Amino acid sequence: MLLVLIYGILYGLVLSMLIGPVFFALIRTSIDKGFRSGAFLALGIALSDALAAFAVYSSIAQFSSHPIFQTYLGFVGGFLMLGFGLAPFVKNVTQKKFLPAHPISPRTRGLRFVLEGILLNLLNPFVYIFWIGVVSQITVATSYTSRQHLMFFIGTIGTVLATDLVKAYVAQKITKYLTAQVIGKIDKIAGIALTGYGFRLLFFALYGY
Repeated sequence: MLLVLIYGILYGLVLSMLIGPVFFALIRTSIDKGFRSGAFLALGIALSDALAAFAVYSSIAQFSSHPIFQTYLGFVGGFLMLGFGLAPFVKNVTQKKFLPAHPISPRTRGLRFVLEGILLNLLNPFVYIFWIGVVSQITVATSYTSRQHLMFFIGTIGTVLATDLVKAYVAQKITKYLTAQVIGKIDKIAGIALTGYGFRLLFFALYGY
């Protein structure tokens, strides 16, 4: 069970390195409104990831025992992972300006930022596509039980939340270092890891366990 948790944590670390709208929203909120607001936004993002993962897993799990379904799912998930992994190498990362637009307010409305984080993530179709790839990976390439699947998701989403809280805390200190080149390098590191996961999943789809 510990190895499953560690595997989930590793996946969470890869997911936390992906650069997208959520990343910039988290940094911007933390700088404009302070760490507390950024933490609430991070909580909303984690909750929405949990909802998306549960929705995808619930839809797929009932068919996961069928070999033919596993094969097709492996191909779909593998190519999705490859797409996410190769994307950083073909896209241009534009420089974002993180200068505070408003004075940092000492009082924030936590619920507002939680809901904002949930909606920001859930309305992004790529979130579901990504979780289809992840669920495909643990369904096809592993023989986990339901409890192990739960432990995997706890490790993954818990790690994403923890790293997002760290990002929110250090946002103001690292702003000057977030150049387009640095962001691009981080994105490519995550891309390499996802590409590896994609090839692994395709291997299992072709040759089985």
